[in-house]
Amino acid sequence: MSLTVFDQPQSDRPVSSLQRLLRVPHRLYFSAGVLALLSLALWWAVRLGVPQNSAYPAMLIHAVLMPLGVFPLFMLGFIFTAGPRWLSVPPVGGHPPIALGYLAGLLLALAGFTQGGSWPAAGLLLMQIGWSIATLRWLQCIQRSQVEDKRHAMRLFWAMAAGAIALMLALLWVRSGEGMLWWQSRQVSLWAFLLPVFLIVSHRMIPFFTQSVLPQITPWRPYWLLDGWLLLSVALVPAGLVGWPLLEATLAFVLAASLGHASWRWGLFASFGNRLLAMLHLSFAWLAPALLLQGLSALGVQVGAAPAHALGMGFCSTMLVGFVTRVSLGHSGRTLEADQRYWAIYLGLHGAALLRVAAALFALPALWLHLASGLWLLLMFAWACRVLPIYWQARADGKPE
Repeated sequence: MSLTVFDQPQSDRPVSSLQRLLRVPHRLYFSAGVLALLSLALWWAVRLGVPQNSAYPAMLIHAVLMPLGVFPLFMLGFIFTAGPRWLSVPPVGGHPPIALGYLAGLLLALAGFTQGGSWPAAGLLLMQIGWSIATLRWLQCIQRSQVEDKRHAMRLFWAMAAGAIALMLALLWVRSGEGMLWWQSRQVSLWAFLLPVFLIVSHRMIPFFTQSVLPQITPWRPYWLLDGWLLLSVALVPAGLVGWPLLEATLAFVLAASLGHASWRWGLFASFGNRLLAMLHLSFAWLAPALLLQGLSALGVQVGAAPAHALGMGFCSTMLVGFVTRVSLGHSGRTLEADQRYWAIYLGLHGAALLRVAAALFALPALWLHLASGLWLLLMFAWACRVLPIYWQARADGKPE
């Protein structure tokens, strides 16, 4: 299904690949997002293979930049494509400075971390400014809208505001060297920003896409369910920061049970007949075990980094590939169908996530960590080679953008 908001006027003037890339929000943001993703994946694979002496341990950089570097540009591509349709407002322009500034900031921060000291601050500041401007633009879209139901849109705004806070905390961390600020940035980025954004979009879109393919399944997405998810997720931030393990475990277990029930009720098993739909459902199914592992970790069970990677690699990364592939195909006039190669890449990413989670759970030798990282990089590169050309090519069906 296309998410096109308004038909653009026909023009006899030929459109260059660069013009096409810069004019359409999802093309621009997704292209920048793919470059950001590959840059971080390559950096991490290199740092694992060739450890370097640095004032900033690679694990700390990885834990902050993965959630704040890989996903935001893709989020903006989706939000400024689907969002105006939700709100019945014209699409906004002026995206190139935000997208290019955020990507430049990420690369500058990566370079700065190799130098140590306050060098990463300039890049993080660029990222924070870009994200804050995008967040305010989204708020302006909401304020201009006359539709009655703005609930998903407003919840997205608050989650985006939490992303701006997480970036500011990361900036303050590199400026001050205070480890608690790093921990606060990580907690906010995971539980108040990353997971809420994905939950909001999943709550709105997965039941909708499911009914369009499987009309026998009645959409079920009460707002009390979404609000419960968001409340539990955000509450994990202070529970983890203050050190209340029983509360943190309870929150995680309740959230795991609710997300697992939603996965079943939304039609997980029925979705297997349509690969593009199954990609969304299989990714969502990662949430219950990810939150279960988080609860066990809070109780002192030795699970290592398994919860974060079940969430980041298992859920967020595979869901990103599922959603971005769907939007890219639909908005380029191609058939909404995941072919063998897309499907193989997608399943391979699940395999890489399982390998990384297993390496943490069973304290496997470092070789397994290298294998998981290398596999993830190769699969994302293969996916990038398929989707990137779509963004500068004309629509396959000849329709205007």
